[in-house]
Amino acid sequence: MAAKQPLISVEPVPPLACGQDAGGVTGDGDSGVRLLRLNNTQGSLNSLTLDMAAAFKEVADQLVLDQGLRALVITGEGRAFSAGGDFGFIEDRIQGEVEDNFRVLSGFYTTFLALRKLPVPTIAAINGPAVGGGMGLAMAADMRIAASTAKLSFNSVKLGLTPGMASTCVLPAATSHQVACRLLLTGDLITAQEALELGLVLQVTEPDKLLGAAQQLAGRIATASPSAVATTLRMLRGRLPWEQLEGAALEEARLQATFFKQPDCREGVDSVKGKRPARFGPIERPATT
Repeated sequence: MAAKQPLISVEPVPPLACGQDAGGVTGDGDSGVRLLRLNNTQGSLNSLTLDMAAAFKEVADQLVLDQGLRALVITGEGRAFSAGGDFGFIEDRIQGEVEDNFRVLSGFYTTFLALRKLPVPTIAAINGPAVGGGMGLAMAADMRIAASTAKLSFNSVKLGLTPGMASTCVLPAATSHQVACRLLLTGDLITAQEALELGLVLQVTEPDKLLGAAQQLAGRIATASPSAVATTLRMLRGRLPWEQLEGAALEEARLQATFFKQPDCREGVDSVKGKRPARFGPIERPATT
């Protein structure tokens, strides 16, 4: 019987694949670039589950200790980057109590957002669908490159939910207020080319060129001064500090914990499963006197 693949894997990228010479950045064949793969493909499009979160934390903790690490590329195994939370996870939240939901969601989101705390630049190579939390994870990376066939969506409102993964903070900072409004308030599924035009991604490539483009960008970063890169990155990330990201993630988790218990969430999930238009209820407004 074949060994079960880990939900998250990390492998060194050979220097030649990064556009470096065979000696790499240290002369001993280390490019300084690592490739992280999301690998939840058994009946899933790399959906983000609690097991995935635990595996991600373990890998992130190991990467912090990797003294040779200078840049990280993140991609999905198979035909998707990540479809976000799976229906099992969503059903558990619908059935769960609000406080339990908040506890689970807050830990879930801050675990994946900790990508922003790694001391090296990160590049998301979006090889296929990136939806919901999967798109939130891609946005947590410092840079994004997408395959021309990729589709992207912040789809929470179509599920009767408010956004998560600090999307209301990260997205307007990466693009603009109006772009964030358009994507978060419609749940539109957009193409890679649209994402490029909106400033969500840095580059669009043919699918078979995607990893090469991301790895070569990472390779160029790896050949620069590690100290200068680390300090510059710290200043860049400081414009949107971790405390602000974490605060947004916790606020979103608190709201989502409540929205999972609302009829609109049940209707949104059922409509997606049934491949039919959703019939959401009227907006609830405070009573006036």
